[in-house]
Amino acid sequence: MQLGKYMNIPSKTIAAALLIVSFAWFASPVKSEIIVIDNFNTTMGKGILRVSPFQTTDVQTAETSGAVKGNPITRDITLNLQTSPNPFLEANAFIFDDKFAWSNDTDVASDVTLNHQFTPINVLSPYGSEHGSVILDVLAVDLGANATITLVDSNDQSATFSQSVTAGGAQQLTFNYDDFLSINSSLDLTQIKSVTTKLSQDSGATAVDFQMDVLIFNTPEPSSIMLFSLAGIGFASRRRHKQS
Repeated sequence: MQLGKYMNIPSKTIAAALLIVSFAWFASPVKSEIIVIDNFNTTMGKGILRVSPFQTTDVQTAETSGAVKGNPITRDITLNLQTSPNPFLEANAFIFDDKFAWSNDTDVASDVTLNHQFTPINVLSPYGSEHGSVILDVLAVDLGANATITLVDSNDQSATFSQSVTAGGAQQLTFNYDDFLSINSSLDLTQIKSVTTKLSQDSGATAVDFQMDVLIFNTPEPSSIMLFSLAGIGFASRRRHKQS
């Protein structure tokens, strides 16, 4: 590396500076490519889904909810009643103010499934699968809620991973790609064609409410790799200089 020669700066100084910048970059929040699957700014064509003992399942047929990399995303929602001892109590699923809400009356339990389909896309992080994730940005949630994500690729390979909500209130629920690959190593993250989100309740739990405002794929960018490589070049130059 001859930059120091022309700028009258020792190679070891350049190498040290590049390494400092690289470490600072790694220490800062990683830049990401955010692939939005749904930000819920498209209202369900059917409006509010509502179930009670009089109607135990309600379905919203698929509609266009957005676009990913120029291709449309379709969304459909199914709400199922699990238990309700009172015919006047019910569960609901609806979209309002760019938010998706799932709510249950007292003593009522239900589950709701959101299915998003699109032309296969590459969601794999350039860093590798260990750095990518599916994220639900949750505005409010009660304890007792469970979130289950299923990814399907263009070869119809699928993997499902679940987690329970361990704290109420606003938070991000993160599903790491490696968790899906541990279920099915054949899942191709470069060709994902659908993501299904199921919200349910712990056994015996009722009256669970949930709100979220975005569902995304989070894919970190490789910029810091370049900086780290430049620092390595600087130190290699320093070693060659010392050997000569």
